[in-house]
Amino acid sequence: MALVRTDFDSKVLHARRLLREGRDIPTGLVADEVQRSWSRSLEHGLREHDRILFNPVSAAQLRRLDETHRVLLTHVEPEMQRLFTALGNARWMLACLEARGTVIKALGGQDQELRDIATVLHPGRNLSENVAGTSAPGCALEERRPVIVRGSEHFLEEIHMCACVAVPIFDPSGDVAGVLNASRHHHAPSIGILEPLALTARAIENRMVNALPSALHLRLHYSAELVGTPMCGLLALSHDGHLLGANPLARQLLELDMLPEAGQCAQTVFQCGLGPLLDMLRKHGCTPAPLHCHNGVLLHVSLAEAPHPRTFAAPSPQPTAGRMASTPHTAHTSMPSMLADPKLSLRIHQAERAFARGIPVLINGETGTGKEVLARHLHDGGPRASGPFVAINCSAIPSGLIESELFGYDDGAFTGARRGGMAGRFEQANGGTLFLDEVGDMPLELQARLLRVLQERTLTRLGSARSIALDCSVICATHRDLAQRVASGEFREDLYYRINGLRITLPALRERSDLDALIDHFLAREAAPATLALTPAARNCLHRHDWPGNIRELQQVLRLGAALAESSIDLVHLPAELTETPATPRPAHEPDPLLDGKATLQQTEAEAVRAAFLRHDGNISATARTLGIARATLYRKLRGYGLLSDAEEAR
Repeated sequence: MALVRTDFDSKVLHARRLLREGRDIPTGLVADEVQRSWSRSLEHGLREHDRILFNPVSAAQLRRLDETHRVLLTHVEPEMQRLFTALGNARWMLACLEARGTVIKALGGQDQELRDIATVLHPGRNLSENVAGTSAPGCALEERRPVIVRGSEHFLEEIHMCACVAVPIFDPSGDVAGVLNASRHHHAPSIGILEPLALTARAIENRMVNALPSALHLRLHYSAELVGTPMCGLLALSHDGHLLGANPLARQLLELDMLPEAGQCAQTVFQCGLGPLLDMLRKHGCTPAPLHCHNGVLLHVSLAEAPHPRTFAAPSPQPTAGRMASTPHTAHTSMPSMLADPKLSLRIHQAERAFARGIPVLINGETGTGKEVLARHLHDGGPRASGPFVAINCSAIPSGLIESELFGYDDGAFTGARRGGMAGRFEQANGGTLFLDEVGDMPLELQARLLRVLQERTLTRLGSARSIALDCSVICATHRDLAQRVASGEFREDLYYRINGLRITLPALRERSDLDALIDHFLAREAAPATLALTPAARNCLHRHDWPGNIRELQQVLRLGAALAESSIDLVHLPAELTETPATPRPAHEPDPLLDGKATLQQTEAEAVRAAFLRHDGNISATARTLGIARATLYRKLRGYGLLSDAEEAR
């Protein structure tokens, strides 16, 4: 992109000349933090014309980075994806750098006009000041505060095309954990990014505090109205009253850095021991309690249950009989994969509020639409997030076993019963959430017992007379129309109204308006830590497919493409059933957004095959290797496209 000289550029270039000449730079030409960074860059021995940032990064380096910083990425990735989705088509590229300046996560850059910026922000690239000179992320790490660096303010000439905004991320101990950066072309239309970026960094910091294990979490602010909002301070205390961590606002409000390290405990901060403090906060309940702190400041404080970090598993194969999941999941698929659709996002937000208040949620949707992902999301943000999440597929358990699986049995309840008996899924979910998938396939005779358990909140094991109290949330899901099954007598009406407090329907993938956002989200995950793009032909192929397997099928397709491709995923890297079956035709009035209606899928593939064939001078083995397909498949395509003469085939 050609740079257009502006008054800003002229001032910066004048300041750079003064810098090279060793002269003082007058106030107002460049920001003070930029001038300080220029001086540090010179001290590091850097020169403006150095070519540093376009050196290759090995796959081994990327794997090591991802493994080393997996915990930080668990907190960063969901919030980065949320911001990236919100930015839409604003042409920003996002990146997270760890504390020493190396990029560990990047989003965006698929557009041709952002390819040069994507190269600069490629995972594995080091943008610290001692390596890359002045840049927003490098300077933010040094200055420990938000920094904006535009155009020729960058020390290295090779990145003068960038405009960058960076905000540091602080860990619960107050140290810099990394930096969040947004970049675009210097002369692109202006748009405010600093505030959204700062709010995203705040959300990441709050996640890290909330994730501290075995902690009591306090929320605090000058204003009682802001306690409990994302804008409040967060403080984590151990159960013996010692400070475990805090977000930056809490550290600032309480002046924690002014306290001696050994004295950082509840009594030092709030002038009372942990016991009296907790008694006071519990007495106030949901209303923040006014407390004078060690520095004389009056803050409003409340006790809060710490939600688990919102990291979720990808939609997995249907659970088998007896499958139980009660451990936290790593960040493979996050809720942004569902929240890119505005209407669906609103409905999920309503489900969150309902579930948090004890209202049962019923999830409808085809197989593979992410029903269990949503159920986990509700659990992890709900009132029993610290308890287990137990998932069971009612359609996968033989009808003769489902009663013992759900309700358990005592020793000797039946022939072959386990010695000592067995707790059922309801018991295993006590204190947490039970997810009943495909509840519409539950045998009619067991529906009455399920209803009784839900009403009375107690159960009795098979072969036992003892009642067991239950305290668990229940989420149900089904691909069936339960109202229709009620009408046909296949599902109890009273049970239907018991589980259908709020019903949310997850649309099939072919019905969603955010297919491109989903493709980019899953492609970034499958290709990580590298970066892959889709060719227009491959993206068009994904748009035309009917997706009977929904999100689960899309993930598998992109996983295959990421495994076969080297730099970009083309038609030859997609499953044959997507490229060799007739594509679903678009309505006559609907233009093809990617190929403009001028080229068919087969023509585009033929051109790709022909180009590779000619590039390798007709060498079948080399062509097949480049395209990532078998020799037999290549022969079939060459014959089908008329690219293989009889003489060549005989050879």
